[in-house]
Amino acid sequence: MRLHQPRIAVISAGILGSAITYNLAVRGADVLLLDENPRPGCGVTGRAFGWVNVINGAPDHTSYPLWREAVAEYRLLKASLPEALSDARAGSLIWRATPQETEQLADVHRRAGEDVELLKRSVVAEWEPRLRRVPECAVFSRSDLALDPTRLAGTYVAAALAAGASARFDKRVAAIETANGRVTGIRVSDGILKADVIVMAAGSAINVLADEFGIDTDIETSPALLLRYACSMPVVSRILRGPRLEIRQAGDNTLLVAKSYVEDGVENGPQTIGERTLAVMRDELNLPGDVMLASADVGDRPIFADGLPRLGFLPQVDGLYVAAGHPGVILAPLIGRLTAEEIVDGRRTELIPGPK
Repeated sequence: MRLHQPRIAVISAGILGSAITYNLAVRGADVLLLDENPRPGCGVTGRAFGWVNVINGAPDHTSYPLWREAVAEYRLLKASLPEALSDARAGSLIWRATPQETEQLADVHRRAGEDVELLKRSVVAEWEPRLRRVPECAVFSRSDLALDPTRLAGTYVAAALAAGASARFDKRVAAIETANGRVTGIRVSDGILKADVIVMAAGSAINVLADEFGIDTDIETSPALLLRYACSMPVVSRILRGPRLEIRQAGDNTLLVAKSYVEDGVENGPQTIGERTLAVMRDELNLPGDVMLASADVGDRPIFADGLPRLGFLPQVDGLYVAAGHPGVILAPLIGRLTAEEIVDGRRTELIPGPK
């Protein structure tokens, strides 16, 4: 039995902060979740495409084993919190510009030990009958998941509250309070909330909080565009990724398209890109006539130069913990567990590097 149970505050109810709060709560920790938004998953999490996969990783990159662990963690999540994945769809189809490139993609991941299969054109056409330009072959990655990141964050928070955690929304964190080199609390608009451990899971906003201590976290941002299209009927059954389009469909038939984004004037603004993309969608898919752009949102994903996340206590301030990195949706269940194990049990992971 611990003589002292630390008071833990988690900043941000995005996908990482929500997963961390849940994992702390089910271990019996005294944990408070804070977010400036009215509900979980309102920030960059709400602008995430929601593709849990390894197929987009490179087997020769240091992040690949981590992605594999993270995808495996989703299987554990399905067993422990089945409602978290109740609306997830399995499987994706990926093809490159040429059949040779597609075959190479399948071969590389198959040799790395992934469960992928190369499908011929007739099978792809049968599985996705609304494809207008059926590729000669495509890679089927059966363990992939398509899910709603905002819903997952909300499920995590609801389960955390049921396990004894508390949460305060519409609370912007103004500053982190310290005394004698260690954290003592968090300053919000209506006072100071005491805390012994503070987990900063607020993505690029971590820079603002850390800057007051003169700490450079090395977090950068990578903008991505999420396009949502209203649609009246089912169009695609799996995630589809070809040279011109990356698309999936939600349970309410909304079509979601993910794109890289570089701000470059009005002619390349989110709405304009969304309208141009709709023309590509109509060229690639047999769409109903009522499909229209519903929203175009840019999310600033937190990244580090080496492509790996960061997890651990900052050496400069006792009790101040960082949990950040991309891809947050893929990594969330794993980071949630690893963070809770380090804070509650003192068990440090070797999978993810710590902050400097």
